[in-house]
Amino acid sequence: MEYGHWVEEQNKHVSELRAALQARVSDIELRMLVENGMRHYDDLFRIKAIAAKSDVFYLMSGMWRSSVERFFLWIGGFRPSELLKVI
Repeated sequence: MEYGHWVEEQNKHVSELRAALQARVSDIELRMLVENGMRHYDDLFRIKAIAAKSDVFYLMSGMWRSSVERFFLWIGGFRPSELLKVI
């Protein structure tokens, strides 16, 4: 649920960046938007770290991903069990 909220926020950040690039805003405003985007990704890694500490198998299973992300991982041949073999 928290990941879904993160994705919604990400879409909003991307829209703001695109609008800023088309409007040709100042470098300072653009820098602020990029820093907000970077902080947003920090939140994603924080969420993943919390999930990994509580249940690493849930994180590896990919159930928190969207169906499109799971589809592309499946097409690419990614299997969580392969990580266990590597470890």
